[in-house]
Amino acid sequence: MIWERVAPLVGELVDDHTENEWRRLFEKWDGHPWHDAVPSDEKTSVLMIDANAVTTDGTPDLDALHELLKEHVQATISDLYLVSLFPHAAPPTDTRVDPRIRLAEDLSHVNHEFDLMYDVTPDVYNESQFDLLKETDLFLERLAQGATKLRVHVQSFRGMPEERIRTVLRLWHNVLHHYKPDAQLVLAYEGDAVASYFDVADAICHFDLASHTLLAFAQGDAGRLTDWAKRIESPPEGKTYFNFLSVQERDPFEKNLIEPSVDMLLAAHSILFSLQGIPSVDYRTLLGVTTPVDRDTLVQELKTDPYRLNVFSGVLGQLNVRRTHPAFSPHVPHAIKSVDKRVFTVERTSGDETVVLHTNVSDETVRVKQSGVNLFTDEPVDGIELAPYGYVWIRQN
Repeated sequence: MIWERVAPLVGELVDDHTENEWRRLFEKWDGHPWHDAVPSDEKTSVLMIDANAVTTDGTPDLDALHELLKEHVQATISDLYLVSLFPHAAPPTDTRVDPRIRLAEDLSHVNHEFDLMYDVTPDVYNESQFDLLKETDLFLERLAQGATKLRVHVQSFRGMPEERIRTVLRLWHNVLHHYKPDAQLVLAYEGDAVASYFDVADAICHFDLASHTLLAFAQGDAGRLTDWAKRIESPPEGKTYFNFLSVQERDPFEKNLIEPSVDMLLAAHSILFSLQGIPSVDYRTLLGVTTPVDRDTLVQELKTDPYRLNVFSGVLGQLNVRRTHPAFSPHVPHAIKSVDKRVFTVERTSGDETVVLHTNVSDETVRVKQSGVNLFTDEPVDGIELAPYGYVWIRQN
C-alpha cells in the first residue's frame, strides 16, 4: 500500500489528519481502474488548448472540440493540455450532482485519442489554508480523470516555505508513480536553480525559452539564445524539460512580435522542436484564434485564410518529421553549436543517427556549411542557403 511509502513525508509536513483518514484516502483510490501512461518519446508533443475554445450555438462544447481535434491533429499531436476546465457553462440543476462527474464523462471520450495533461493548482491563499489531504485527493482525482501529465506551479503554493513545497511535491511524485508509473509530474518554476527540482519532478518548464527566442528575432541575432541554451543543464536519466513559446497565463508568442510572418513563426517553432524536452504548442498560434469560436466557422477559416493555413500545416509538418526520428526523443540530450550569429544550431544524436537543425533568426540570407539529407525533402544537400527566417533539419551522412 502506498501509505507506508509516503507516511514519513506526511509526518514531516505535520498534517492535521489522522493515519486512518490517510489510509481511507488511498483505499478509495486503490479501487479505481487505473491505466498507465505511455512513456514519452519522439512522438510526444502537447497541444495547450482551452477546454472552452470551441462552441456550438455560442456555448462551449467539449464534444465539438474533441471531434475537431480528432479529425485534424490526432495523427500528429499526442497530448492535450486542457486549461480552463472549470466551471461548466451551466451548473447541474440537481445540487446533489457533483459538476465534476459530467467533466469526467466528457474526458472519458477524449482520452481514447489523446493523452491528457492538466494543471494542479492548490486552492489556497496562504499556508494555513493548505489542507494536504484534500489537495492530495484532488491531485489523484485529476490523475484518475485520465491525466498522464500533471503540471504544478511552484508559485501556486502561496506563502509556503520552499522546503515544505519540495516535500509536498515529493509526496505527490511518489503518489503519481505508484498509480501510474509512466506518468509525469511537470513542474512550473520561474526562478533560478531550475534543475535542482528534478528530484521531485519528471519534467521542468523552460520559461526562458520564449523570451530568448523573441529577443533573437527582434535583434536578428541568435547569440544570446545560443549562450542561454549552452548553459542548460542536462537532466538526470529519465527526466526532461517541458518547452513552449506560449503559456496560458500570457499572450501567445506572436503577439510580442511586430507583424510576424508565417516564416518567422515556423522558424520559432523549429527552435522549439529542436531542443531536448517535450514540446508544447499553443492552440492560439496553431489555430489562429484568441477567443471561443464556432467549430464550423473555425474549420472554414482555416481552409480559406492562407496565413492561418500555412502556420497550421507548417507546424504540424515539423512535428510529423520530428516524430519519425528517435534523435528527437525528449530523453536525448542536445548539443548547441555556434556557426553564425544569425543562426541557432542544435545537434541531436541517437544511436547511429545525428540530426543537425539550423534556424535563421534574421531577415538576411545566410550560407551554412552542412552536408547530409534534408529531413523535409529526403534530398541530399552539400552546403545550405538559408533564406530570411529559413530553417533546415539535416541528417548527417
